[in-house]
Amino acid sequence: MSQLQPLLREYRILLSGHGVQSMEDTGNSYDGSALVNYEADLALHPYTTFWGTTGLVLGRMGAFSYTHSRLHKSMTVGRFTSIAKGMSVMGARHPHEWASTSPVFYNQKLLAQTYSEDRGVELNSTKFGYKAGKISIGNDVWIGEKVTLGHGITIGDGAVIASNSVVTNDVDPYTVVGGVPARVIRDRFEPETAQALQASAWWDLAPEDLTHCDVRSPDLFAAQVLRGREQGDFQPLLTEPLTAEVIDKHLRTA
Repeated sequence: MSQLQPLLREYRILLSGHGVQSMEDTGNSYDGSALVNYEADLALHPYTTFWGTTGLVLGRMGAFSYTHSRLHKSMTVGRFTSIAKGMSVMGARHPHEWASTSPVFYNQKLLAQTYSEDRGVELNSTKFGYKAGKISIGNDVWIGEKVTLGHGITIGDGAVIASNSVVTNDVDPYTVVGGVPARVIRDRFEPETAQALQASAWWDLAPEDLTHCDVRSPDLFAAQVLRGREQGDFQPLLTEPLTAEVIDKHLRTA
């Protein structure tokens, strides 16, 4: 971690926690010898925040999003998304349609290998073709505490996931869902408002323009953004992501 802190500061990736009040403080509470994990397809944009020790697992996340939970390697998060504590991803699927769900029949790793070596026998393995899908979390999503996500799901822009929910299916944009399994509780806005907000794609724009719009009124906010786009007054927010290649090069030369 100590070797990575200068690079994270340069890319404006915040490691927030107790006592962090400036960019210079970010990450100071981390153990310098702690190992940081990331995938080969890392794309972590500036102005993101990892709370507590979640920064020990860097993930694919867009600008102005933050997380209190460690991001799963299968997950991609858009811009302006808020993730609370305790979010997790379901474990691997078992073949419940078979006579047995035990991995002894299809995933013979250490336990089955040890048995084979001890007994001098060979176990047959049946092919189980399940592969966990990637999880896509859109822009301006709010995920409450202790939410569990299924593999391969997509959470649309502007959706809200209630605390303690188990999400096993895709979530439409601008819907509020909750429960076990999660069901639609209500639409976040009237359909016309949701459509206008999606059409505005406001998350693609710079905050110095967006913060002059009336965020208290979703209809007015969408109209102001659309007008600003049409008139060419609003600028896109362009960011350069931190990648695994950049990290690897930095560590080689640090």
